[in-house]
Amino acid sequence: MAKALKNVKEKYIQHSLFDVVEKIEKSTSSIDELRVPIFAPISQINKNSSIYKSFVENKNIRTIETKWGAIEIRNRILTQTHKDILDLIFTYADEIQEQIDGSVMIKFTRSKILQEYTQGEYSSKNFKWFKEKLLEIKDSVIRYKDKNDRSFAFNIIDTVIEDRNNFGIIISKSYVNFYEKSLSVNYKKEIPRLLEIENSLLKAIVRFFFSHTNCNIKIDDLFITLGFPMESTRWLQISKKEIRESIDILAGFGIHYDEKKEVFYYQGNKNINVIPAVSKDKNKN
Repeated sequence: MAKALKNVKEKYIQHSLFDVVEKIEKSTSSIDELRVPIFAPISQINKNSSIYKSFVENKNIRTIETKWGAIEIRNRILTQTHKDILDLIFTYADEIQEQIDGSVMIKFTRSKILQEYTQGEYSSKNFKWFKEKLLEIKDSVIRYKDKNDRSFAFNIIDTVIEDRNNFGIIISKSYVNFYEKSLSVNYKKEIPRLLEIENSLLKAIVRFFFSHTNCNIKIDDLFITLGFPMESTRWLQISKKEIRESIDILAGFGIHYDEKKEVFYYQGNKNINVIPAVSKDKNKN
């Protein structure tokens, strides 16, 4: 038994010594980005929505505090659409290179990303829309404090690269630092099915559970965690109805919902892998 435990420990330590490029290659997202509402449970901005009105009233700052941490997002409201795009870039990257300054360049084929996102139904008009979404992510400044009082401040994208057929992004050094120190999760196998979900709240729910190996949570607590505007009673009731009507979709990801108790139950998904943080000793021989 002792020998077996030693082998497991050695295997884990060896696995945790990889660099940030390998971590990005093996990951779809940091776990923190799925557990705190950096990306709102909406697909687009509605200027009549309480999320937008609150954002404007707060001088273009969106702040939310949850049991997993507190976030402040400045300049832009990031949505599940922005997260879809980032997930696709991480999943279908052609090349990932660490830069001298500590940032990381991710090269990808723009048409491939759009083909996956639109299921093949895209046109040249989508190219402009795609770049606009990347620039919106670039504009956003995020401040995050986790439950252990670790603080991070970063913008995800530092530069958008566009050179004829070559397309890419450079993710900022500050985001790389955050990513290195965070657990991340690989749900690349589930990306096609995830993108088939039209309801942005459902997407946010599925992504939240991807960040856990086991989790039971009440629907109201989950909505608060996702940054749902609980003060909007009408939207709350409509959304709960949509959840009840989507039980089969959620079950397909291993997420089970008890309508009477209004509780979600999740015991993991075999297609999901958790990736450890990059070890501080990664440069040691």
